[in-house]
Amino acid sequence: MLMSREATAYRQTVVQTASPIEVVIMLYDALVRDLNSVIAAVRIQDVEERVRQSNHAFSLLQQLDLMLDHENGGDTAKELARVYSHVRARIIESQIKLDPAILERQIEFILQVRDAWQTAQQSWVPASGDGRAYSAANGQDSQSCSWSA
Repeated sequence: MLMSREATAYRQTVVQTASPIEVVIMLYDALVRDLNSVIAAVRIQDVEERVRQSNHAFSLLQQLDLMLDHENGGDTAKELARVYSHVRARIIESQIKLDPAILERQIEFILQVRDAWQTAQQSWVPASGDGRAYSAANGQDSQSCSWSA
């Protein structure tokens, strides 16, 4: 399905104006949509759609992986890299076995991680243009631009 120029421009604007955490959440949402599409394609035996959606899911996982700050992210970045590697492996396994249940379990797992990001986003409120963020949870300032995952 081709997207209109207006829809493409709108999506680009949304991503460009989103915070890093919002972008991560959007990528998780897109990943879940893709995996649901793969499941549907497996069930109706649509090989082309299954491969297309799987490839897009791999691209999303790559983008999430590239966003990790391994220098400053510590154990969290390492764990998320392992999560993305695990999900990639399960997508490949589901392609070999043609088993939607494998992807259903991955969707549940991804949604749990997404919910953690959503919770983190709700705890941080951007401050005025000084490049800092205010934590609503504990009232402390922090660098908003240096978030690490």
